[in-house]
Amino acid sequence: MTDRNSTGPGNGVGPISRRTLLQVGGAAAVVVGVSGLAACTAPGGGPAETSGAPSGGGTPVRGGTLRVGATSGGSGDTLEAQSPLTTMDFLRAGALFEQLVQMNGTTGAPELVLAESIEPNADATEWTIRIKPDILFHNGKTLTADDVLFSLRRIEENSFPGLITMGPLDLAAATVVDPLTLRIPFDAPYSIFVEGLAGVFATRIVPQDYDPANPVGTGPFTFGSFTPGQESTFPRFDDYWQEGLPYLDELVIINFADETAQLNALQSGQVDLINQLSSTSVSSVEAAGGSVVVSKTRAFVPFTMRVDEEPFSDVRVRQALRLLVDREAFNQQVYGGLGAIGNDTFGAIDPAYKDAVPQREQDLEQAKSLLRSAGFPELQVELYSSPIGPGATAAASVFATQAAQAGVQVKIRTQDPTQFFAQSYTQVAFAQSFWNTGAYLTMAQQGMADGAPFNEIHQTDAGWQSLYAEALATVDATARDALVQELIRFDYEEGGYIIPAYFPGIEGMNSRVGGVTENITGLPINGSSWQGIWLQS
Repeated sequence: MTDRNSTGPGNGVGPISRRTLLQVGGAAAVVVGVSGLAACTAPGGGPAETSGAPSGGGTPVRGGTLRVGATSGGSGDTLEAQSPLTTMDFLRAGALFEQLVQMNGTTGAPELVLAESIEPNADATEWTIRIKPDILFHNGKTLTADDVLFSLRRIEENSFPGLITMGPLDLAAATVVDPLTLRIPFDAPYSIFVEGLAGVFATRIVPQDYDPANPVGTGPFTFGSFTPGQESTFPRFDDYWQEGLPYLDELVIINFADETAQLNALQSGQVDLINQLSSTSVSSVEAAGGSVVVSKTRAFVPFTMRVDEEPFSDVRVRQALRLLVDREAFNQQVYGGLGAIGNDTFGAIDPAYKDAVPQREQDLEQAKSLLRSAGFPELQVELYSSPIGPGATAAASVFATQAAQAGVQVKIRTQDPTQFFAQSYTQVAFAQSFWNTGAYLTMAQQGMADGAPFNEIHQTDAGWQSLYAEALATVDATARDALVQELIRFDYEEGGYIIPAYFPGIEGMNSRVGGVTENITGLPINGSSWQGIWLQS
C-alpha cells in the first residue's frame, strides 16, 4: 500500500508515487475481483451488471450528448490507457479502452470483457487467454492476441502500476498460439491471475501502434478532443462490438474545481451528470429536480498503525483503539449514514471474507482495560490527517471525539496532501490512507506481502507471509478461501488497520439521464463504463 516517501525506490510501480495514486479519489490502489481458479468463462462478457435501480426509468433511447462535470483533474491529465492517475483520467479511459477482465459492479467478481476465456494449467504455472473474435479497434484494425501480448509487455516495460497484479508472468516466453490465443508461462504458481487482470490498471488493451497523443482502443467511444484540465469530447464508435451500444452520440467530460462548482453547473443546466459528491449535496440535487445514485462501495479511508513503532507495537494498544469506535455513529457523522460498516480488515468483496470474523463493536471498558495492561492508562497519540479521500478530515475528528470517551487523547495534525505524502505517509506511527475495493489476496499483494509497494503498517510477520505465499500457489478455490480466512483472522486480531466504515459513491444528475446504477467498486459513474447510459429526449 505504500512506499516510504512519495517517489522512493522499490515501490514496484516505477515513477508513479503513492501520492499520485491516491489522487485518483475512487480508483487509487488496485481494484480487483474474486473468482475460483478453474476457467474464467463468464457468460456474455459484456459490461458489469450493477445493483440497484438505475437512474432515469424507462426504456433506453439513442442519441444525444451527455455532459459530465467531474473533479480531480488538472493540467497533468493524461490519455494514457495503461497508467491513468486521476478520476478524470479513469473516466476518459473508460470511454476509449477496455480490459480483458473487469469487476462486476454488483459483486466485485471478475467477468470477461475482451477475453472469451482465461484458463490455467493444473498447477497455475501457465495461463491461456483466448480473446473474442471480430472486435475492432477505432482505426478499423481487428483485435488479435498479438495486441494483447503487446499491451502486457508495454505495461511491463514501463513499470506501470498494473504490473504487480499480473504476478510472476514470463512475457518474454509467452507464445501467440493463433490470432486469438495467447499462452503465458509463470515463474511460480499464481492462482489469482484473473483477479489481477481485473485490476483497474492492469489490462487495458491497445493496438501495437498505440500512440497516447492519438489514442485508439476498442471502447464505446472514439477520441474527439482533449484539453488537459478543461474538457474532453468522445464521439460514438459506430462499429463497437457490443451490439446496440453505446446509446449516446457523444460524451463530453468537463473539469470542475470543486463540488460547489459541480452543483452550480448541474443546477444551471451546464452539465447533466456530476460525480463524487458528499452526502450533504444530496438534498441540493433533489431540490433542483434531479436525482442521485448512492453506491455502497467497499472502498475506505483507514487509520494506519505502524506495528513496528510504539505504542502500536503492542497488540493490546492496537486492539484497544479499534474498540474505541462506534461504527454506526461514525458512518452517520462522516458519511451521513450512506456508507457501510467496516470491520478493520480489507477484502470485503472476497467470498472468503463473509463470516470470517465477528463484527467488532465499541467497548470502551475493554479498551481501557487493554490500555492499562499495556502500560498506557492515559494514552496520548498523534494522528496525521490529510484530505486524501472521501470524508478523511471528518473521520479524523470523529475518531478523536470517540476516543476521548475512554480517556484517550488524539492530537490531530492536519497536512495538505503534498506535505502529507512527502513527510508523513508510512513514516509516522499513526496516520490515514485511502483504498479502493479488491479481493483480499490482491490487496495484500499491494499492502502487506513481501515486497509490497504500499506496506503502510509495516507488516513483516513471518507466519503471515508464509500463509500468504501458500494461498497464492493454492489452485483449489475452496482450499484457498480457507487460507484467506486464516489471513483475515490474523489481521482482525493482530493487524494495524482501523476501518470503521466504507465510504459511499454519490452521483447526481438531471431528470434526463438514465442508466446510472449502483456500483460496488468505488470507481465513479458505473465503474467508469459508459455503454449503458442514455439521455431521455
